[in-house]
Amino acid sequence: PLALLGGALCDWRRRYPIGRRLATVLSIALFLLYAQRVSRTSLVEPVINVMVLLLAVRLLTEKSGRNYLQMFMLAIFSLAASSLLTLSFAFFPALFLLVVCVTIGLVLLTFHDSDPELVLPGRQLRTILGVALVLPTGSLLLMFGFFAILPRTQYPLWNFLNPAPTATSGFSETVRPGTFAGNAALRELAFRVQSDPLPAVDLYWRGIVLNVLADNVWQRRPPPEGERVRLRGGHQVEQTVYPEPRSDRYLIALDPPVGISGIRSREDSDLVTTAWRHHDQRSSYRTVSAPGAALEATGTIDTTFYLQLPTALSPRLRATAAGLAAGAAGAAEKIARTEGFFRSQQLFYATTNLPGPTEPIDSFLFEKRRGYCEFFASAFAVLLRLEGVPTRLVGGYLGGSYNELGGYYAVTEDLAHVWVEALVEGRWERIDPSRWAQNAETAFPGSPGFGLGWGRQLADTVDYLWTQAVITYDLGRQLELLRGTGGSLRGVRITRPGVRWGVAIIAVLGILAGGWRLLRGWQRPVEEGLLARFLREVRRRGRGQRPPKHLGLFALAERLDDPRGREFARIFGGAVYRDRRLTIGERRRLEELLGELRRTKGQDRVPAANEVGPGPSH
Repeated sequence: PLALLGGALCDWRRRYPIGRRLATVLSIALFLLYAQRVSRTSLVEPVINVMVLLLAVRLLTEKSGRNYLQMFMLAIFSLAASSLLTLSFAFFPALFLLVVCVTIGLVLLTFHDSDPELVLPGRQLRTILGVALVLPTGSLLLMFGFFAILPRTQYPLWNFLNPAPTATSGFSETVRPGTFAGNAALRELAFRVQSDPLPAVDLYWRGIVLNVLADNVWQRRPPPEGERVRLRGGHQVEQTVYPEPRSDRYLIALDPPVGISGIRSREDSDLVTTAWRHHDQRSSYRTVSAPGAALEATGTIDTTFYLQLPTALSPRLRATAAGLAAGAAGAAEKIARTEGFFRSQQLFYATTNLPGPTEPIDSFLFEKRRGYCEFFASAFAVLLRLEGVPTRLVGGYLGGSYNELGGYYAVTEDLAHVWVEALVEGRWERIDPSRWAQNAETAFPGSPGFGLGWGRQLADTVDYLWTQAVITYDLGRQLELLRGTGGSLRGVRITRPGVRWGVAIIAVLGILAGGWRLLRGWQRPVEEGLLARFLREVRRRGRGQRPPKHLGLFALAERLDDPRGREFARIFGGAVYRDRRLTIGERRRLEELLGELRRTKGQDRVPAANEVGPGPSH
């Protein structure tokens, strides 16, 4: 931008800080500098940087017609190459402006090449600019058509050139309470979900199940063989998920998910779905969930697997668990007692001044009594396992801001969340201990106040529509479009074979006639079109009779016996018969004359061929 402003100022003052020789030296130096930065993992960025800097150098130098062409090409290549880094919505208005400006620039450059000192009057300049806008408008319309119908691969072709950067995620594949003294989750977009509004209590987004605690780290291992789960009750909800790029392969879905389609994936018995490849590019998939459904454990459940604990647990933690389990009739009563213990400890949801790595759960429950969801879920799960209740952690997200403009949920990384699932009487029950924090109504991620303002909703809606219509428009979406079109056509029933064949023939003839007319319109010069309209006017005046072929333009004008016809012949013949093209002013005047002749009611009749002798031929 600075080079653009500086170049405009230099052109206005006719003074340039960079001469041609210095520009050449700078260009070579920049090329050599960035050539050293090219590597297999970093290929695109150095190339884009050197093109942009070469464009900046060219803007600050004196310009000829050749230099303008260089600037146009550098600008086009820079914008095209930027799509290898990111394809945000800002690319489209930039592309539109660039196509329009380059097209107008090429038209004006033609005049500049003929006469560098030419000054166009305002009316002529507006006419030229209007004609110049026809090409970019047609190009953009063709671009939309080609984008919709041309085949495409499932994966972007530029992945091997420049790996896409992945988002910094609040979602984690492990849970390590006590690792950091503070946790500042980023408010970056994690995913969007096209859906109808749902109750806030249902907005649990399932991602991963952590079932093993080793060295104070919750990890995921494959569930025991023979374990199954069956959903009972709930109401089914269909959604489309648009995740942001990330490094893991876990697919997020509303809890509990019934199934995921639209992407190649594998589902485990604990309702965790993983894609076959890392979704490091924007994509989409469809989910069916059943919020409120019960997770019935079927098959063989290895309870010892969900009771494993490290040996290094504090005596105070073990004594607390033993006291809570003493005399309890079953898992439900143990859970209720542990919930009461959590509430009595007056724990606070916080992201600063957290327990350290030494016995973090003990410190959280009995000393600092402050932590975020990882501390609440870990402490609750450890106590239940000490009490003999099989448990596991579930990682995902909680909540989301519903965008009324776009009809979707926007879920950000600061809403990453961990909760507990406990096995109670053959069912995995969701338990969220973070809701028992003393300040849960204000500090908890699912609490009110985590929404988007109207301005951010509008900006996010534009980005969402761009993602839905462009970024994730792949071969699958194309096939859906074709299937939908085919289904609509199948709904039109034509019973009689003769009528069916007639409709088909008319459609084919219509397409051929339209194509031929369009081709003729592209190929026919303006002068030929004007002459054809004049001849039609002559036939109209002659009651549809074709004039003799030996009559020339001036003779036909005399047959009209109209001064406007004579003026048409004089202007047209004065240009075409002297082997030159009509000027813009001449074409405009001929259009006006044809319009006036057309508006004539036809009282004046052109004499028949036998009433007038042969006229001069031209």
